[in-house]
Amino acid sequence: MAKQNLALHSFNRGIISRLGLARQDLDRVALSAAIQNNFMARTLGSMMLRPGYAYIGTTNDNTIAYHVPFVYSNTDTAILELTDEGMRVRVSEAIISRGSVSSAVTNGTFDTDLTGWTDSDESGTTSTWATGGYMSLVGTGFNAAIRSQEVTVAGADQNDEHALRIVITRGEVILRVGTSAGDDSYITETTLTEGTHSLAFTPTGNFFIQVKSYTKYATLIDSIAVEAAGELELPTPWIEDDLFMVRYEQSADVVYLACVGYQQYKIERRATRSWSVVTYQPNDGPFRAINISPVRLTPSALTGDITVTSSAPFFKATHVGGLFRLDSSGQNVSASLSGADQFSDPVRVVGVGTTSRRITYTISGTWTATVTLQRSIGDVGAWTDVTTHTVNVTNTTYDDGLDNQIIYYRLGIKTGNYTSGTAVIALSYGGGSISGVARITAFSSSTSVSAIVLAPMGNTDATDNWYEGEWSDRRGYPSAVCLYEGRLWWAGKSKVWGSISDAYESFDDTEEGDSGPIVRTIGQGPVDVINWLLPLKRLLLGAQGAEWAARSSSLDEPLSQSNFNLKDPSNQGSAAVGALKVDKAGVFVHKSTTRLFQTGYVLEDDDFNSDDLTKLFPEMGASGIKRLGLQRQPDTRIHCVLNNGTVGVLILDDLENVKCWVTVTTDGEIEDVVVLPGTTEDAVYYQVKRTINSSTVRYLERWSMESENVGGTYIYDGASATTIPVYVNDKRYYEDGVVLTARTAAGVKIGNYTVADGAITLGAPVTYASLTPALFRLVDSHIVYSGASTASMTGLSHLEGETVTVWGDGKDLGTYTVTSGAITLSEAVEKACIGLPYTARYQSVKLNMIDRTGTSLGQMKKVNGLGVILVDTHAQGLRYGQDFDNMDDMPLVEDGADVDEDSIWEEYEQDVFEFDSDWQVDSRVCIEAASPRPCNILAMIISADLNEKISRDRP
Repeated sequence: MAKQNLALHSFNRGIISRLGLARQDLDRVALSAAIQNNFMARTLGSMMLRPGYAYIGTTNDNTIAYHVPFVYSNTDTAILELTDEGMRVRVSEAIISRGSVSSAVTNGTFDTDLTGWTDSDESGTTSTWATGGYMSLVGTGFNAAIRSQEVTVAGADQNDEHALRIVITRGEVILRVGTSAGDDSYITETTLTEGTHSLAFTPTGNFFIQVKSYTKYATLIDSIAVEAAGELELPTPWIEDDLFMVRYEQSADVVYLACVGYQQYKIERRATRSWSVVTYQPNDGPFRAINISPVRLTPSALTGDITVTSSAPFFKATHVGGLFRLDSSGQNVSASLSGADQFSDPVRVVGVGTTSRRITYTISGTWTATVTLQRSIGDVGAWTDVTTHTVNVTNTTYDDGLDNQIIYYRLGIKTGNYTSGTAVIALSYGGGSISGVARITAFSSSTSVSAIVLAPMGNTDATDNWYEGEWSDRRGYPSAVCLYEGRLWWAGKSKVWGSISDAYESFDDTEEGDSGPIVRTIGQGPVDVINWLLPLKRLLLGAQGAEWAARSSSLDEPLSQSNFNLKDPSNQGSAAVGALKVDKAGVFVHKSTTRLFQTGYVLEDDDFNSDDLTKLFPEMGASGIKRLGLQRQPDTRIHCVLNNGTVGVLILDDLENVKCWVTVTTDGEIEDVVVLPGTTEDAVYYQVKRTINSSTVRYLERWSMESENVGGTYIYDGASATTIPVYVNDKRYYEDGVVLTARTAAGVKIGNYTVADGAITLGAPVTYASLTPALFRLVDSHIVYSGASTASMTGLSHLEGETVTVWGDGKDLGTYTVTSGAITLSEAVEKACIGLPYTARYQSVKLNMIDRTGTSLGQMKKVNGLGVILVDTHAQGLRYGQDFDNMDDMPLVEDGADVDEDSIWEEYEQDVFEFDSDWQVDSRVCIEAASPRPCNILAMIISADLNEKISRDRP
């Protein structure tokens, strides 16, 4: 009979597949686990009973939510909660809500007219009521249509927060809110686009709202109202079934969002409590290839609200919202000039001879000013005067005689030359072309649609030189988004689009040079949906059949129109789950949804390679991975939310060769994860579906910090003293600010005291004190009580009818049933953490006790002793046994002395103690920890007997 000791000195190898338990040729197998649930491993090698989850609140109506992190800085964060067609915002973990005020906007819904709104239109503009219940604002491009209103604020509501809810149906509105008409001391001038806006401010008296627009087409405002009391909720387009298909990228105060089958959107923050949800609508592209069909399109006007007709049936209702660019034959520009320093767009004149260089212009209207014809040679900018007019002229022609030169011409009113009125000018040239852009706003028939002009048309003649926009309900929308090399990138529908450099909402393909937009087609494999984009050393695209890398000719060169190639270094294929950037590598879910892959650049191959992170534990994702969350502190952890309501957590450290899988469960189903950065530890939030009091609820719950769950019992036994240092030989037990519960040798509470300058100060001198952290947060869906000493705990309505466990004033106070949102403890406490209990379990792999044959697999073994090295562990915080049905508690006698059952070992390392087990071929060690008692294990030593004779004699 051979006696062997096996030291398990590291718990950061994690779970290994049952199919690999016999791989004794792998060194890491001996340190792996068959089960490691709710024990959180650390990169250093220890493991702890995972932190408990703090109850934050319910999702909207307890429905499924998808949470988007908003991170402006490490100290300026929020959580965006997306539910079925709605969004709420959590700031400092509280949903933004609006208070009750009596202030009201007069006629803010514009049902029949604009009564209550003062007309302040500038010359040449109009603000009117529009059918459907809108305020319509039509500017000139130079002057603005303006309406304003004074809102009365009652004395009781002054100095209270108000919020304006503004819904824009079309166009751009410039908003000012202040103490007088046009003042913006409450809400600084800001531009609102199509969508819903909720903007907060605090008036000290009456406030004025001013809205204006310069657009030549009708900008439409649906409503302006003071927000009603209650939680802020903004409308979104995504239904519940599609929430987890949403992809997002943040730039400063704007979050860009893409989703399969939906137009892109933006979430904008103007202040901590001011948010908007608006459509993402670039006005200059991107566009598809030029029309090659015989269909000709005709605009009804150069600017404003127009009709576009087609020469043959072409339009569909799904074209609404899409862009069209029409190239004219000849150049016509027009403008309404009602102020100084206002000019028309230029026309470009080229060619030889009188006929080819002649321009024609007309000036009409009622005005007092000097209108000047100007020209600029070679390029726009260096304008010189040609001729002037002070009265109307009709069809006046001008031939410059400057053969073979490129000359630009424009008409306008110079500074100091305007007195009054509006001069309407039209300037035309028969040569060249102007590219006009329109957005379709309504479908009339297959040959006629309504539109607004975003860039003026060149004429009103039919043209077959037109381009349809890439994005619309007709052509589809991107499914992924990211920022890379100063561009905003979108991908999907077999294409990838990169914006103009540093202009995230511009795709003007006339932009010259390397900063121009990039549009490329992926011509291989099933790529209709791009599941994710990752900005790594190269831009990676996760398609259904492969992972694509967008590359330039040299690794350090930026991508550009002329230097862009797509290669597929990996053909694993990805699932419809957002990927993660982990330093220089990317992590994504395989197309099967069951496996997790890491991709990174390999210098030797000059390309990206993919590696299966689940190769040793493929069962982890058997139910399918639905969401990934990345935690960086205190360790790098990837949280994989699974369809079965559990989480697989991968502790990852490439430098230390740590790839450790553990599982996390709770009394409910985990459905989502979101992570916000912290200073010492990141904040990890789970959405948990629970059954409480026979009802289905969904709670947002936050992992407590590891630093909130450490510390042992420190015994002071010395001279009578009031001030007790909580360190020995310069070794500090507790950080300043930690609250300790002091008890007598008999366990009677002396009180709670806060560590300051490495010591606590009692109310009276003592010769003995047992000091234990007053709070551990090792229960789920928990709340924390801190206040006057009491046994009555309230605020537990979210756990009505549930059995909860309590850590209070430094010890485990047992379990209680919540009734009417409250429990009564067995003793009064000043500090308590109350929540749902959970258990952690660890089971070793097959024990391989090396003997003269080289392995003990297939031989009878018996574990007869177990030693553990612990820190910050409850005296009864660990159980052990050969299986989970036969377990023993930790010894209550150590070194011949009784152990206080409520104490916490600051450090524990004792001789191996007896382990009750049977002779077995497959002998295992199981350990278990249970909340609310802390447990931190550094190492485990297994003492076992190997009986070769029994093994040989077995039939």
